[in-house]
Amino acid sequence: MFGVLFLKECKQVLKSLVYYIYVVVFVLFITSQMGGGEYEKLQEPLPGQSNYGVIPTKDETQIMEGTLAGLVEDVYHNSFATYPVGFYKGVKLTDREKEQAEEILKRCTGKSFAELEEEMIQHFSQYDQSSVEGMTKAYANYTVSVKEGFTYEEFGEAMEEICRLVGKGSSYEKKKYENGVTVPMTYEQAREEYDALCTKDRLTRGYMRLFCDYAGIVLAILPIFIGVSRVLRDKRAKVSQVIFSKPASGALIVVSRYLANLVMVCIPVVVTAFLLQQPYYYKAQTLGIQGDFFAFLTVPGMWLLPEIMVVLALSFLLTEFSDSILAVFVQSAWGIGSLFAGVTLVGDFGLRLVARWNTLGKTSLFYALEKEFLRNRGYYFLLAVVCVMLTIVVYEIKRKKGGTVYGKIRKADR
Repeated sequence: MFGVLFLKECKQVLKSLVYYIYVVVFVLFITSQMGGGEYEKLQEPLPGQSNYGVIPTKDETQIMEGTLAGLVEDVYHNSFATYPVGFYKGVKLTDREKEQAEEILKRCTGKSFAELEEEMIQHFSQYDQSSVEGMTKAYANYTVSVKEGFTYEEFGEAMEEICRLVGKGSSYEKKKYENGVTVPMTYEQAREEYDALCTKDRLTRGYMRLFCDYAGIVLAILPIFIGVSRVLRDKRAKVSQVIFSKPASGALIVVSRYLANLVMVCIPVVVTAFLLQQPYYYKAQTLGIQGDFFAFLTVPGMWLLPEIMVVLALSFLLTEFSDSILAVFVQSAWGIGSLFAGVTLVGDFGLRLVARWNTLGKTSLFYALEKEFLRNRGYYFLLAVVCVMLTIVVYEIKRKKGGTVYGKIRKADR
């Protein structure tokens, strides 16, 4: 019975226009974001290179120096980037507010803003500002020293004052500056990162994490429409009463529907991951690395499957309960909120629906955060199971009451 219902549901999905829109949007988004050929840029670090990239720092002095460097630039241009509700908002200070910001900088550094401005201009003049590489290196090496005896606690208080001036969502909030300051990597650090990518990740796993980062953005939203469309299909076709009268249990009907939709949603993800992984698999071979051929299954299976499961399960539950498109609005807000809630694009998993890892590499950091990541994915796996069970309960109640959880559609008179 289950197999018959499952295959029937899969065929129903293939008849849905919503499903094909999902496939097209997903593929176009992923290919547009990941068509840059990162594997072509992957090179073994050599001693004496001018630039090895950057790495996040947890050193308090480096955090203060990097944050103050950004503040000097923002005050100089009188332009502050903020994201109060997840979207960009440019802030320009009044003359009085700008003077207050300059005074805060003087308190942190012991120098007037005129001195800081002169030092900044002198620093950038040493680099080729006509090239991207030159400007990248200039920004990476630009720091502003704090005055002697200035503590990290005092720095935190000063940044709180800046936040009051520019508003919420700036890079001067504690979570932002403690996770957003980077410093130039040394050859030894670059070598360690490269070796970890080649040995632990075998290149393909590292690339699949980057794939999952982009895929997770759209998969927080797109499966909602698949779930809502499927649950409302019977209502649109006016066959709900016929289905309610079938001998199959509510659990069998709901689970077969859910799993069929889950499988159909996952198929384009797996196929796209497989095709995009192939250049990296062959690149690994040219580097003498035995790439993980099945990374296109294992990494998205751990990273994306729990997300797809909970998004689809919650859309089933909310739609079955409300007989409306309520899930579209509720879950879209949840997905967008999760996307913008993170303070970094690499890690900071917490309980966020969208797990971010927007880089090819940083392997050592990932394995240091692996337990946090697994807790996050495990939580959403269990939440998906709970949502499916609640959907079964709601479905059975509707069956007994004749169509809705409120019993507004009564059984036909005998």
